[in-house]
Amino acid sequence: MKRFNKVALVPAAVAAVLAGNAYAGTEACFEIYDTTDAAAVDHIKAFETRYTGATCIVESKRGGASASDLEPTKESKVAYELTGDLALDFDNVNLSAAPATERDIQIVYVPTTNIPSSSRLVFKLDGAIFHGNANKIHLVKDKDGEADATGADDGFEAVADADGVFDGSNTLTFLTKDIEIRAGTRLVLSRSENADTTTAATLKPISIKIENDVCTSTTSTKSVTLKVTSATTDGGGSITGATSVAHKLVDISPQFYALQDSESTEVKVNAESEDYANQAIVARTEFVYEKGTSTVNKTQAIYPAGFYDRATLLDRAITLSTDDHLETSFVSSGAPGASVQYGIYDTRTAASGVVTSVADEIAVETGTAKGVITVGDATKKVYDTEATDLFVNGAEANPAAATDPRFGAQYNQAFYTVETKDSTKIMNFNYEVTTNYKLNFADDKYLDHCDMKPVTHKVGVNGAVLKVPYTVNAEGNFVRVTNEHDKSAEVTVDVFGESADGTEGKRRVLAVDLGMVPAQSSVVYFVPDVIAQAETQKGYTGADGGYAAKSLGDNASNAVSSNARHTLTFTVTAPRDSVHGVSVQRITGGVDRVMPVLDQNEWSQ
Repeated sequence: MKRFNKVALVPAAVAAVLAGNAYAGTEACFEIYDTTDAAAVDHIKAFETRYTGATCIVESKRGGASASDLEPTKESKVAYELTGDLALDFDNVNLSAAPATERDIQIVYVPTTNIPSSSRLVFKLDGAIFHGNANKIHLVKDKDGEADATGADDGFEAVADADGVFDGSNTLTFLTKDIEIRAGTRLVLSRSENADTTTAATLKPISIKIENDVCTSTTSTKSVTLKVTSATTDGGGSITGATSVAHKLVDISPQFYALQDSESTEVKVNAESEDYANQAIVARTEFVYEKGTSTVNKTQAIYPAGFYDRATLLDRAITLSTDDHLETSFVSSGAPGASVQYGIYDTRTAASGVVTSVADEIAVETGTAKGVITVGDATKKVYDTEATDLFVNGAEANPAAATDPRFGAQYNQAFYTVETKDSTKIMNFNYEVTTNYKLNFADDKYLDHCDMKPVTHKVGVNGAVLKVPYTVNAEGNFVRVTNEHDKSAEVTVDVFGESADGTEGKRRVLAVDLGMVPAQSSVVYFVPDVIAQAETQKGYTGADGGYAAKSLGDNASNAVSSNARHTLTFTVTAPRDSVHGVSVQRITGGVDRVMPVLDQNEWSQ
């Protein structure tokens, strides 16, 4: 009989527990959203209403705080650039001077099971630490848990207090008071313990601190999350339905995007003696272009660059000053030519594509209009371009798609140009220009942008390039060029001497005009004739220093001093695959040196 009574008591005990915990659930939920500082009743949504669900509603299906639903998440949004050392107070998180536009971020904890008195709840931040709370945070609930009359508000009271020192760490422990917290009660994290009204003036959200140390890039996205990792009774038992998964409090993303939306601008130096309108020009003094082309004109290769400032999309953002700069340098893989420089412009004339107006010019640095393009990084010149000149609200519409994080940002388009300052000077080709840049802030607490090195310009030529590394100015030596294309082609040649510095005087000359190669035909260029044309057209002086006579042997050709030896680079205005050549150097008393000459540069029409 005693055995029967003992067994019969177990269901009764279970029934008693269930009666006191009608909504026993499996996880706790969070509601994260913003409120304004305008004083009003019901400052916390559905504060007096208990949530009856046993589990949390997924974000995509949340419709609004109620007995059967949860409020959609609206976390705080801050610029990654600010998070080197950012104290973020959720009370007026956007630092507004006007109460009507001041945003407070409310953190509402909703357990789905009863929590006994004297229980311990451990809350943990990821991506931040608690800061500026004077080690006092409370879990507060609506005082009576019942709907108030219209216009009435009975305020809030604490049901749990933070235990010990927690500011400076990412974990805090709440001890519940001598009261059982009923399942579904909406509990707000607040620095205020109690008040007779629930308004922005009486309810104070918590404060945190974010510290990142990695430079900013377009992929610098992080978040701050909060979760309840442990919930135990005074006796050490686990409380199912009081712990939670991580919930986002802060979304961290870049504010500034520089030099966006373009692939490398590819252009060609015009090796012909006519432009697109059949007007006579000097070969290799202009780019190949057609009227209305957006990325190239007669003197400029244009790289359109988008600049985005997402300040209006963020609670915390940077206001640029004249001390903030886009550190910029222009580095080439090969010498572009003495007349070639770098320019930046804010607008361009749509009809012609020209962006040469001085009024539209952005100085590469205050007091310096144009930039120097250096060969390699060793000698690069770094310019401090004013960030306020680039990140401005221009007339252009933001082109970002609605799913793009840049959508809705302030937008400006600038134009970065490789340009010739003297259209009578010969330009080089077959090189790339890398525009190195980094957004650098004057405030040391801000996270500067990472070094970026996009190849912005690729400069080729509208022809094939045949390099003949060795020729001797002697009778019978020649280079034979064949044009298999169905159109005739113009031929120019660059001539280089030996030993002496080719950048001094006329020891190196460019674009010597050698006339035409007929369609599907060949032309033989005798070396003495080529050198004579170089001297007549360009004042070529050859290599007037270097090796002495006979230092390379006693043969008649090789015994001549170095001013007889030259390197030739032919440019032929026909597709690469249709042009080839052969170099023949006669050797007195020996076998002629015959060397095929092929183009090594990609051709694209």
